[in-house]
Amino acid sequence: MRPGRVFLVGDAAHRHPPTGGLGLNSAVHDAHNLCWKVAAVLAGHAGEELLGTYEAERRPVDARNVQRSMENGMNHAVVGEAMGFRSGQDAETNLSALRRALENAPERRRALAAIATQSMEFREHHVEYGQTYGSRAIVEDGTPVPEPLDETRLYVPGTRPGAPLPHAELEDLDGRRLPLMSLVQPGAFLVIAGEDGGAWCEAAKQVAESDRIPVRAVRIGHLDGDYRDPRCTWLRHRQIGPRGAVLVRPDRFVGWRSADSTPDAASELRSALQRILCRENA
Repeated sequence: MRPGRVFLVGDAAHRHPPTGGLGLNSAVHDAHNLCWKVAAVLAGHAGEELLGTYEAERRPVDARNVQRSMENGMNHAVVGEAMGFRSGQDAETNLSALRRALENAPERRRALAAIATQSMEFREHHVEYGQTYGSRAIVEDGTPVPEPLDETRLYVPGTRPGAPLPHAELEDLDGRRLPLMSLVQPGAFLVIAGEDGGAWCEAAKQVAESDRIPVRAVRIGHLDGDYRDPRCTWLRHRQIGPRGAVLVRPDRFVGWRSADSTPDAASELRSALQRILCRENA
């Protein structure tokens, strides 16, 4: 996906049948993954090695999406056969088979069982939302990779490094509601600390000033913080304590997290950012 100075995205890098609508999803995610990295390198915030993480992160996801698109398309033929459709049959024969599938109990049950399998196309939430990254631009925290409840259909949000930032509806201090994702500004990192994570907010301010890295921080809690979590949605998904923090990359993927406070929050955060930006020797 990167021949020399050229980066391939979308259909130039991977081709899909239309079943599942994963082609455009993949293309948008390709661009979303790549653009902030190119911008960070050009701005001098990141080492050029960051560009190598594009293929490392996107190729496994795109390959899976291509495979799922193919499986979705091939399963349509299975559903058609269960309803009595056969290649080469005329329209009247196929229509008679459809009537039997609708009217006769054994044929109807067989058809309904086959149609149920196509939920892998119509409810592939784990494929669309559960994609995760692993590369030099992700700081692992040693926690095990969670086993999905279903490889295709069920997405369980979380903040393990490499996962997409979960959705949550927040309130600002004036009661205005907004999605959590809107706090991630273009080209900038976001530290999301717990309600008692003021040390991480101060650390982010120090690192932004001393290292000239675009990073800011907010505290989010159910009752206290810069933003409130009125439905406890973020509390259910954040997987950190009140004094912990999550570092979100500009593409809204979790790059690092700390479940609790540390003695030197600024050093911890600086180290994480330098690793993500491939500038460990800076």
